[in-house]
Amino acid sequence: MKFAFSTIGCPKWDLQTVAARAKEYGYDGVELRGFLNESVLTAANVFLTEPGKVRQTFADQGVAIACLGSAIAMTGKKKRDAQLAEEARAFVDRAAAIGTPLVRLSDTQARIGHDRSDAALALAQWLGPLADYAAQREVTLVVENLLSFRTAKEMWMMLEAVNHPAVACCWDVFNASQVGESPWVSVPLLNSKIQYVHVKDAKLGPLGATFCKLGEGDVPVATLLTRLRGIGYEGWVTFEWDKAWLANIAEPEDVFPDAITKLKEWTKPQIEVKEKVIATAGKH
Repeated sequence: MKFAFSTIGCPKWDLQTVAARAKEYGYDGVELRGFLNESVLTAANVFLTEPGKVRQTFADQGVAIACLGSAIAMTGKKKRDAQLAEEARAFVDRAAAIGTPLVRLSDTQARIGHDRSDAALALAQWLGPLADYAAQREVTLVVENLLSFRTAKEMWMMLEAVNHPAVACCWDVFNASQVGESPWVSVPLLNSKIQYVHVKDAKLGPLGATFCKLGEGDVPVATLLTRLRGIGYEGWVTFEWDKAWLANIAEPEDVFPDAITKLKEWTKPQIEVKEKVIATAGKH
């Protein structure tokens, strides 16, 4: 597996700082969160920097651009969805220009009174032309289980409906945990449809989630990584920290180094872990 962090966790860092810190902390790559028509301001907006400069900034540090993230989610409203499709094409163009093969989109919010299978079909139909556009530019659209399709069964239903090689799943274990689904269920069901992964941890309660460092909350991130190894997943696992929206949570300098340490520890080959245990036992 390869590890990245999302720039939503470091909204004050410019591109040069993002790339340098990723290398310093030991990450393989970075998810650049793009902003077109959103009010959030960050110092590393990929759409405000010449693509060649973006590519060179990360190449100089030996850090990959794992994915270009967006907040695009089909609404079911014809005029708005046409605008969103245009934005999605802009993201695909920028992804191709900066050298990343993935663009992240969100799923959709099923309208009250509408069957989720209808919402899945509508999303699949909306994604179809975008997938053709992305495929022509060697980009894959990875759809996150964020809104109505938080469980693996719901996501699988939508992906089967679209049935396109340029559309896959971005699996977010935090979102699945909020609806009570374990990685023991989601990973085997989706299997190779998972081509990108988001992780973060939080203490989950009746009043919502309180974000915390990996391993200190209720989200089964280590279990997810074990199950991903079980299906032979070799793609990106990206750590998210919602600093762009929640200014009062910890600074990226406090959480990014801790996250990569744990992600690497939890994905060590079992034989290496056993040897470490044996060596430690021999000292007593």
